Amino acid sequence: MRFISIDTRSDGQMAINADAITTIRKQSGIVYIYVGADKAIATKFTDIQNTVDYIQRAQSISLSGS
Repeated sequence: MRFISIDTRSDGQMAINADAITTIRKQSGIVYIYVGADKAIATKFTDIQNTVDYIQRAQSISLSGS
């Protein structure tokens, strides 16, 4: 599991499991990342190529137990 940070349009910053991304779609000028079959996350990305590039290059977030 590799978590990365994504800036969303309405929920602020979110950590998502990059391995769980199923689809990236642009609709009405908004790029959506789908995690699982039905969870769409509206992002601040402007196009699909930049979204894919970010996901591939993004630094993983360390999750540590407290």
